[in-house]
Amino acid sequence: MKSWLLLLVLAFSTVALASTPAAVTLRVGEAQGEISPLAITGFNYGLMMRVVGFEEYFGALNLRAIRFPPGNQADEMLLTPAVLDALKMHWELLGRPQLLLVANLFEATPEDAAAAARYLQQIGIPISAWAIGNEPDLYASNRGDPSWTPEKYCERFRAYREALTAINPDWPITGPAVSGARPGGEVFLREVLYRCGDVIDVLTWHVYPTDGTWSDEAALATSSLVGQEINRFRGWLTDPALNPLGYTRDIGLAITEFGLSWRTPNFRHLEDMTATLWLADALGQIATLGVDKSYYFVLQGLGGHGLIDTAGWVRPTYYVFAMLADFTGTALQVELDAPLLTAYAAGNERGLQLLLVNRGTEDKAVVVEPMLEGNITVKTLNDELFDELLAYRVTEQAAAEAIAVPARSVILVRGTP
Repeated sequence: MKSWLLLLVLAFSTVALASTPAAVTLRVGEAQGEISPLAITGFNYGLMMRVVGFEEYFGALNLRAIRFPPGNQADEMLLTPAVLDALKMHWELLGRPQLLLVANLFEATPEDAAAAARYLQQIGIPISAWAIGNEPDLYASNRGDPSWTPEKYCERFRAYREALTAINPDWPITGPAVSGARPGGEVFLREVLYRCGDVIDVLTWHVYPTDGTWSDEAALATSSLVGQEINRFRGWLTDPALNPLGYTRDIGLAITEFGLSWRTPNFRHLEDMTATLWLADALGQIATLGVDKSYYFVLQGLGGHGLIDTAGWVRPTYYVFAMLADFTGTALQVELDAPLLTAYAAGNERGLQLLLVNRGTEDKAVVVEPMLEGNITVKTLNDELFDELLAYRVTEQAAAEAIAVPARSVILVRGTP
């Protein structure tokens, strides 16, 4: 009998050891730059979206900036006094965030933009920056006007800039906010920079790598493209061959729309855990690679897009932004060798934060070096926990213990180095 018990104990011990993943080491290194306060705290916002009833939710996001009007509405909505009066009410309810206002390029004129600017000054809404048009690379295909080439865009951009800076020469003027279509959007972006880099203050683009029909694995693999584009486009700015008119200028970078899928009526890969994992990995790259601003598409209820749907259902994507509301301070170098597991680090006066994103189907365990002190707080979000809690789980553990990173999960660790 004792021998059978011994065999059972050994068998269960073997299963336990086999199911416990070997720990991988995450090394946190030197500072690599400051995280912009607006790097991951901006959202596209429209008048059809609700604020009342969601104040507590939005208040937990550290929402610092909005882009208005959102998406295609920017080139379909005239910025009339009635529209701007309505915007003021929403803006005040949101806590008066910084405003990136998108001038209607396709249907309006520079004079219309200037009139809107003067009216906003009159009613007391400060404009942080202007954007000229939305996704002009698609005007030919989606709006039936093939005359919209990079040359025409730059010509009109200069006219809008002249009209707006005559009112306030300190307003940054941004563009061209090309679509997520690749390679077409990137080609348009490069040609615009070549022709008018002397007048663009912030180079902007959109990221939508899929249409919501890809496999989860293929869709998640696109998250690395976010950082690749950030680094590539930054390199263009100082290259005299690619930016001959503005390579000596200090031009910023901003992603003014982003999400895993562009297909608004398709909820798959916009409100599910696949979209959540992709979003977390994208935000880690945006924050730590020096992007000045980003604006998620969208804050609330626009088809499959939005952190909260029109019925008030809070999607798991919301909780990624809530987890990262204080992911600020200094970006730190990280070294981690684990397939499909990425890590990002930020340090500020409140301690060290580590964002871990496991896009794989295997559980991981992570040991941090240099070792953190005392206890650490661990926030964990995955499908199982969201189904149970409708939120992320918060636990505390000894800093010396390995951090459990379940398959397909987002982890935020906070501790003291």
